[in-house]
Amino acid sequence: MKVILILILSCCTSGLCAQVRSYDYAYEKKKGICVYSLAGKMEVLVTRGHDPCISPDGTKLAYTVYSKSGDRTIGVIDLNTKQKTLLHTNSHNCYGPVWSPDGKYIAYHVFDEQKVNWSIAVIGSANGTPEVITKKQEQCYAPAWRSDSESVVAQNLDDIFVFDLSGNIIDDYKVTDVVKGIGLSSTDRVLFSQDGKKMIYTCDVDEPGYDGPPSAAFVYDIGNKTSVRLSPKGYYATGVWLQGDKILFTGGKIQSMVSNVYTVDLDGKNFKLLFANCSNISAKR
Repeated sequence: MKVILILILSCCTSGLCAQVRSYDYAYEKKKGICVYSLAGKMEVLVTRGHDPCISPDGTKLAYTVYSKSGDRTIGVIDLNTKQKTLLHTNSHNCYGPVWSPDGKYIAYHVFDEQKVNWSIAVIGSANGTPEVITKKQEQCYAPAWRSDSESVVAQNLDDIFVFDLSGNIIDDYKVTDVVKGIGLSSTDRVLFSQDGKKMIYTCDVDEPGYDGPPSAAFVYDIGNKTSVRLSPKGYYATGVWLQGDKILFTGGKIQSMVSNVYTVDLDGKNFKLLFANCSNISAKR
């Protein structure tokens, strides 16, 4: 028994029993990418970069890395060891990583220099071989994952596609049937609810804005074929993220230059400020 206790104490002293810290949110601020822990009520500055996406377990961060030459690639940081890894994307122009719900894959935008178009690629989060899954489309934007981690949602302004990991289209929705507003832009991500019965998206709306039409967040009921606005009038909304039945998005008052992160229920109730002076929110699952 004495020997066992000595071994346990030795392991803990050497750091083998060190607690793994998990964070709940990642977002961008002027000073860089930050993560936030609800348990510790603590914000931590992680790195310079863009498009932060926290892993489903809250222990890693994927983000867009800009080089001094202007190239863009995808990096992953272990939030406990601070080790940084560049993914083998085989591209000098890719951005916007999004983790699969099971944490095994990362989807992102990649520019095809031969076809001169934007595609969606998927790579193993352990730095595997990337696979472009939208080869049959001329353009595709704004990747998101369905809850099964086996299908990726993307859009080309006219259609909202659901691809399997082999690149087959397993669902196709016309934007004009779904979107209540002017239409989608290349940055508008479309999310599916956990049960797959609803779609959450942002789009421009025909209302007065600070510099052109503002964007708003909506939820589309696939069965009823109806869209309901989630973000209140007088506010713009971009970059939606789904956390259970909560919708998170970057937004602010239309006439304000300040970006905040807000949360609202899937039924449009309980709209409130989550974080001030930040943007591009992501949350662990």
